[in-house]
Amino acid sequence: MDKKEIAEIRGILGGRRCAIDKIGGCFAGEDGEIILDLDETFLALPDEEQAKYCELFRKVLSGKQGKNLFDLEFPLKEEEPLGRQAALYSLLQSGLDDRQKIHDFCTGILDKLDDAGRHLVLLAHGNYDIPKKTSDGLLMEDASDYVYSFFVCCICPVAEVKEGLCFDALNQTFVNKAGDLGVQMPMLGFLFPAFTDREPDIHSVLYYTRKEEECHPELMDGIVGSDMPITEKAQKELFSDLVEKTLGRDCTFENVKTISDNLVQMVKQDEDNPGTLELGRTEVSHILQESGAAPESMQDFASKFEEAVGAGGSFTAENLARTSTMQIKAPSVSITVKSEMADMITTRVIDGREFILIPLQPDTELNGIRILTDRLAPAGGQENSSTEQNREDAGLGTDGV
Repeated sequence: MDKKEIAEIRGILGGRRCAIDKIGGCFAGEDGEIILDLDETFLALPDEEQAKYCELFRKVLSGKQGKNLFDLEFPLKEEEPLGRQAALYSLLQSGLDDRQKIHDFCTGILDKLDDAGRHLVLLAHGNYDIPKKTSDGLLMEDASDYVYSFFVCCICPVAEVKEGLCFDALNQTFVNKAGDLGVQMPMLGFLFPAFTDREPDIHSVLYYTRKEEECHPELMDGIVGSDMPITEKAQKELFSDLVEKTLGRDCTFENVKTISDNLVQMVKQDEDNPGTLELGRTEVSHILQESGAAPESMQDFASKFEEAVGAGGSFTAENLARTSTMQIKAPSVSITVKSEMADMITTRVIDGREFILIPLQPDTELNGIRILTDRLAPAGGQENSSTEQNREDAGLGTDGV
């Protein structure tokens, strides 16, 4: 699913176009035993409760792809009659009208989930008449070719609301309120089937995790039967390692900065594309060669790339590019610069050592005190005759000295 498709489905999980017709689920205590089964006709609920449920379901379709949202495909074996895809499809076809199926599904989720505490497993079923799109991207609400039947699942922690004094409007006084149990925002969830090319895709699910580092691969495997995809953080680490191994002694400040600039430009040029820009072996090789990699360094690049992401693998450009800031880190120094100002940072070898140079700017502060000197570059941007000395004075060693 691309960004626009995710946004379209999120838009029907609440508000005027809400397509939800049924909700169900189970509430389990700290021991994992189910305390309550939920079975509600959505439109029969009070408006306030509908809004609260929609807030939970919409959260499952929010965040960044590769960090919070992942497209997961079922392995072929899971599409056989007794496979995981078949189980989800059976639940979908029931329209959440079979309480036993809901109970069994929630029990399976809770059994697989490696997380202590109380949890509410919520399901929402809906039907969406997919409107046609005009050539300029407008939705034609009165024209539809397909009906998208779906359900959203979210797994929410349930925690005690802190005890304290609360205002009692009925008796016009403050009373001590004991700790109630409150439903928290979802920690995990998924949409089935996926909505790919604006059509139902029963071969995939869209998986959500609140925190990248807590994506619970055991639940992914339990729902889809597929391996954990490479997260944004893991992609950054793999790409950094690949660049260092490939460039070797050519992994200089200027070359790395050029790689960063090239990635940012690629992402910005692709902003109008609703899909994700994937960088395969050919694209990454081209970026490295443009950024100073020597021909001999690229001789065994194919094997290094395959070792990093596997045969036919790729990196997501948006996960690698820092579009807003450039960060320089050393053991005792950390510098963050706006991307549009990155060109002002240079390097220079002084007395045999390489330094990172940052020219002083007007309104530069040190511990909150403004630096007042006549050696700053004029407002027009032209450097004065003492700029060279000024840069030397502002030099920061790459080893933090």
